[in-house]
Amino acid sequence: MPIHIAIIEDDPVLREEMTAYFAKSSMVKCVLMVDSMAKFKKYFRKFMDIHIVLLDINLPGISGSEGIPIVRRLLPQADIIMHTVVDDYDTIFTCICCGANGYLIKDGDFKKLENTLVELFENGGAALSPTVARRILSYFQPNSRNTQPEVLSDHELQISRLLVDGLTYQQVAEALNLSVNGIRYHIKNIYKKLHVHSKGALLKHFRNRTIP
Repeated sequence: MPIHIAIIEDDPVLREEMTAYFAKSSMVKCVLMVDSMAKFKKYFRKFMDIHIVLLDINLPGISGSEGIPIVRRLLPQADIIMHTVVDDYDTIFTCICCGANGYLIKDGDFKKLENTLVELFENGGAALSPTVARRILSYFQPNSRNTQPEVLSDHELQISRLLVDGLTYQQVAEALNLSVNGIRYHIKNIYKKLHVHSKGALLKHFRNRTIP
């Protein structure tokens, strides 16, 4: 019997791609695909026998982190895996403390995602992207974390490049297939890591540097 999953994702393009991929899978079957927590509560049925929930964070209305307890009440035995572009310390630990069983960074590799879900279902444990695992480990190494500057994630570097090139928040959001609020969230984390407080200060920071 295939693994039954539910996906809560507000990006229409990603929803379509994931639906198409898992429709061909013999190991993982998507039995519910919605774009918000409100619709998950509305359309969820016990007979779906859901084993794993893939949950985005930047959702309309109730966020993914706020939705974890709701999913847990409806599916006390299911694994809840965050599937997101957000990778800051606070959000990762908030989700884990709220009951998430894993935290995966979106990268568009659906085959790898499928294998991760199968491994989790068959062998248990926690599904963590390598970058998330490193952040969790570094959290428990405060001396190392305090003496080394925080490194921007791949998404944060992409956003920084586009801002330095003169794009607006709306243009950056369209270029990266994210919402404007999602871009603002990333920029807030970029400012925090680089110890700057404005777009002008960010541009000044990179003026004489090459962004990787």
